[in-house]
Amino acid sequence: MSEDLSTSSFSGNTNDGMVCFKALQGLTHLLPPTASDQGRGWSCCSVKLAISFLVDFAPSGTSISSLFDTPDSSVRTQQPYILCLGHPSGATHQYVIVAKTDKISIPLGDEGLTCSLDKLFKMYWVCNLAYPVQLLSVFSSLEHIYEMPVSGKKRSKVVELISKLNAMS
Repeated sequence: MSEDLSTSSFSGNTNDGMVCFKALQGLTHLLPPTASDQGRGWSCCSVKLAISFLVDFAPSGTSISSLFDTPDSSVRTQQPYILCLGHPSGATHQYVIVAKTDKISIPLGDEGLTCSLDKLFKMYWVCNLAYPVQLLSVFSSLEHIYEMPVSGKKRSKVVELISKLNAMS
């Protein structure tokens, strides 16, 4: 379902969820994702893969418990992420924060993707969880937006983007 979202256009019926998703894609393009490869240093990963560490999609009616029943040893499932049940621009959709390793799901009610992203970021911060390596730059930029102390060394791309945005204002 992620392919449908990445190729959808801004027709007249866009909503907050789609605008937020497109903004996340844009931010991820501006701050290229990286994937750690032990022994070889840093290597690139696709924007689509990086976004899946933050937001994933499942058809409406998917049972949350069925997600925990499926054994999945991928790295992505080791950290919390947002799961959208249904299409964000559809009439029925719900966002859930899922932590498969701990078998925890936090339904977010009628909140949109922007509020869900806000809660996921705060969950990482409050619980002192390591950000997904592929999205370190994105989370670092969120720390700047929230005016929080930087949790690690800012990457040069983040500093460059922040200075360009400050110059525009």
